[in-house]
Amino acid sequence: MPAFASLVALRRLWSVLVAVGLLLPAAAPASGGIAVLENRAEHAFAQRVTFTLQAAADTDITAIYLFFGPEGGDTTTVPLPVTPAHTVTVEHVHDLRDAPLPPFAIVNYWWRIEDAAGETYTTPPEQFRYTDNRFRWEELSGGGFTVHWIAGHGDPVFGQTALDIARQSAEEINAELRAPLPPAVDIYIYDGQYNLDAAMVLTGQEWVGGQAHPELGVVLVAIPAEGNYAAKMRRDIPHEITHLLVYQAVTPAGYRYVPEWLDEGLATANEQLPAPDYDVALENARAAGRLIPLQDLCVPFPPDPGRAMLSYAESRSVVRFIRERYGGPGIRALLRAYADGASCASGVRQALHVSLGGLETAWRASLEPQSPWRAAVEQVGVWVGLWVLSVLVALPLATVGRRYGHGTG
Repeated sequence: MPAFASLVALRRLWSVLVAVGLLLPAAAPASGGIAVLENRAEHAFAQRVTFTLQAAADTDITAIYLFFGPEGGDTTTVPLPVTPAHTVTVEHVHDLRDAPLPPFAIVNYWWRIEDAAGETYTTPPEQFRYTDNRFRWEELSGGGFTVHWIAGHGDPVFGQTALDIARQSAEEINAELRAPLPPAVDIYIYDGQYNLDAAMVLTGQEWVGGQAHPELGVVLVAIPAEGNYAAKMRRDIPHEITHLLVYQAVTPAGYRYVPEWLDEGLATANEQLPAPDYDVALENARAAGRLIPLQDLCVPFPPDPGRAMLSYAESRSVVRFIRERYGGPGIRALLRAYADGASCASGVRQALHVSLGGLETAWRASLEPQSPWRAAVEQVGVWVGLWVLSVLVALPLATVGRRYGHGTG
């Protein structure tokens, strides 16, 4: 009992000392007598971010400013109302419904504090990742990749399958692109398209099947942990990883010059199990004379799902045509041209030595079906060519034989 009483007394003494300011929490290093006692940010996905600061100074603190923004994006500055005092606590709630942040972005924030003595202190930048914390995420890492999936919607086998496909596809895609690998890649797998769509709409983005944030090394896909989920992984994960590698190949400054048909065309062509809808959409548009001009695919695709599907299908077909005619060197030459800031049309001319219109004409011609008689003629032509070649080879040999025969006769 005496020991318990002593402990209670010590706790009361500690409370009194803290109350009168004789003991304070450990403060961050500051300048001119300004100290930071608390500095934190908490977010509720697609709703709000709450920034909190508590600071103390030898004289009254008279002004506090908050600075924040996504990495690589614009910075927001917020002056906060302050009642002058030696110790102040301020809070700012940023409404994500009015001003959304990019999902899964790294958000940097810092504060500027001013006191009545004219001293100022700017805190070192802090950061947090703006994750979709409506869900609890499981994760599995390896080889520079981390797969995250919603807890309860997939087991470790599900995560390992996604991780294996990510690593394998990155290696295969980079055999052509030869880009430096990102230092880290995070793949977030939603349990269904509904939740991914909801996340995109909540953050101000409408139609999207998946999404890559190349500047962050982040991929978002929707793959339910049911049925043959590996097939959907082989389609969606390589697609989004391609965007990351294209970004790495052209550097951040050059990525904005890469035309949409090349970026999305590479991504769609790299899908290990592509959707048959691409071929159907392409053939229907070709037969109806409704193919989208290649020039119109230099810019972001339309949001309409039908037009977007055709845009992906055409871009995939154009990239496959370039691969067949120019090979991997042609693809890399295009990326080098756009990395140097070439326009959509001039990049094609520099890399492939043909105009954008000329490329489109050749590609469209490759889509035209061959009539049966033309295919037969071309097939016969191959055999005729081989026969002619054999005759041309045989004639000199026969002549030589005759010469040697006359010489010995």
